[in-house]
Amino acid sequence: MFAKKKLIVSMLATAPMMTFAASDHAGNMLVEEESNQLDTLVVTATMAAKKIEDIPAFATVVTKDDIAQSTVSSVSDLLRETVGVNNLSDSTGRDEIQIRGLDGEYTVLLVNGKRVSAGGAFDKGSDTDLNSVPLNSIERIEIIRGPMSVLYGADAIGGVVNIITKKPQEGAGWTGTANAEVRKIESGEGGDQYRLGVSGMGAINNKLALSVSVEDLSQKAWYADDESVGPLREKKNAQNLSSTLTWQAAENQEVEVDFGYNHDERPYQAYSDTAYREQEITRTDLAITHKGQWDWANTTASIKREESDVYDYNSQYDDPQAHDGLEANNTYVKGYANKSIGIHTMMAGVDYQNEQLKNNYVLLDTGEYNVDQYGIFAQDEMSLTDKLVFTLGGRVDNHDIYGNNFSPKAYLVYNASNNLTLKGGVTKAFKAPDVSKLSEEYRTVSCGGACTLAGNPDLEAETSVSYEFGVDYHAKGLNATATVFRNDIDNLIEREVGYDTNENPISAKWINVATAMTQGLELSASTSLTEDLLLKANYTYLDTEAEDSNGVKTVLTGRPEHQASVSFDYQATDIISTFLSVNYLSGMQYSSWVSGVGDVYSELPSYYRTDIGLTADVTDNLVLRAGIKNIGDVRLDEEDTGYTTYELGRNYYVSAAYNF
Repeated sequence: MFAKKKLIVSMLATAPMMTFAASDHAGNMLVEEESNQLDTLVVTATMAAKKIEDIPAFATVVTKDDIAQSTVSSVSDLLRETVGVNNLSDSTGRDEIQIRGLDGEYTVLLVNGKRVSAGGAFDKGSDTDLNSVPLNSIERIEIIRGPMSVLYGADAIGGVVNIITKKPQEGAGWTGTANAEVRKIESGEGGDQYRLGVSGMGAINNKLALSVSVEDLSQKAWYADDESVGPLREKKNAQNLSSTLTWQAAENQEVEVDFGYNHDERPYQAYSDTAYREQEITRTDLAITHKGQWDWANTTASIKREESDVYDYNSQYDDPQAHDGLEANNTYVKGYANKSIGIHTMMAGVDYQNEQLKNNYVLLDTGEYNVDQYGIFAQDEMSLTDKLVFTLGGRVDNHDIYGNNFSPKAYLVYNASNNLTLKGGVTKAFKAPDVSKLSEEYRTVSCGGACTLAGNPDLEAETSVSYEFGVDYHAKGLNATATVFRNDIDNLIEREVGYDTNENPISAKWINVATAMTQGLELSASTSLTEDLLLKANYTYLDTEAEDSNGVKTVLTGRPEHQASVSFDYQATDIISTFLSVNYLSGMQYSSWVSGVGDVYSELPSYYRTDIGLTADVTDNLVLRAGIKNIGDVRLDEEDTGYTTYELGRNYYVSAAYNF
């Protein structure tokens, strides 16, 4: 395994890698690209806008232009091409974002800094949260790799994904975009995807401004062949709306009202050779945020209410198999203040979460579950010298069941020069089990219908200690980052299955296993090769280990050991640009049950995926895009039956965007 000694050596080795000189020959397109990178601001890491190289964390920012020029078909598809992130989609194509090898439940998803978390209302889980925001509404996505529990509380052990939507620009007038996309899959059977969207924004008067985006997505099921029963990617229909009304209440005060709507339907269809399901969620959320700039501090206060109606049918459920009338209602309140005094840049605040689930099919006694959690947090960025900033933060969470828990953070950022920054730190985090794992009255079918899985009120909360160190290099013509990290998790919660003498599953329960560990290396860079050619690349190495209560050590399955991406962006003419990208994945482990032996671990074969695309600015208002994703038609179902995730077969897309 990748031992601590090797990790330390890797940490020391990354520093000299960043001393390469920058190229001087950048054209207009690349100068603009580099300028944007040099001035990239991130708000998620500190709740205030700071340069990406100065934040006490490592982050990736994906812009609306990155989304428009890529071959991706969803937010998850986009995220998995960034460093340190993997999309472990299941056998029917449902997405789960992993950051630094940790499951999706350890990542907090935000929209405009506010939590989104209704997808957990489905008994067997869902990826509806990741698909609840129109692609055409996104201004940028900030991905913070590593724990952010001090600011965002439980669940933020792996990291935070913050989707920031478009806002009207002052003095820009009313603008809008209508876009359409068609995607066809050549291999396999079915899988066509159609997306329509319209967005608009502008000032209503000198104090009010509005932005609205709507989107309709229709996705047909995609099968390995015309004889398959269960699809490799399920059928889906979704309608999303995102809107923000901004009121300049005073010169120093602003009020934002966010309203969102998400209707996601997964029609009746097979999800294996013997099981069928149907799911639907209708979600509305309303948030009000007040921002003030005062002599004594800058303040932000927000409240969000998220209400969801859920229908959940599964042929493996006990009668009744159709679970209707389910509700997930969540309330989030947050308030904090920022103030700079001398060498101190301080932030302090409080937050409150109430999560309510109504489901009398699995909550057998009361039919309802409520949990409250309160948090108090503070963080101080102390400028010890002109070049050295020491960040010290802490959070106290008060949980209905687990009482008070303290999560501290210590971090150093050292600006060695105008271009080179070294930084690293230690963070502790806390995560309480959700209702399905904790509530004693919670019962659901498991083991493929062969047993029942119940909540375990004796579970301990999971805790983690995380370390990271790395360097950022930003200069004209070259931007690069290198990071090493380690996450140590105690009381990891996993499902334990019991077997009869014939080794058939007969029982299941949630238990705390001893420990788990993920650690690795992240590299990313972009540089101008010529005036018209930009190279972008990233690489992630991941090593994992889990140890159960008996001291048996295994790897965490479903995580690639090596993951890399290389892309070339070429400005062919004034109106035509092209790109070529190659993605590589290897070292993913899977386990299978062997009678008389137990779990046997094997390594899945590596593979490459190559994409190509073209963008044409036909007129000042009309942009056309076309491309091919997975040119080599790599099919994981054909590579190895151990793959539970998928790659779409060779597929073609054409899109048009008209700006008005």
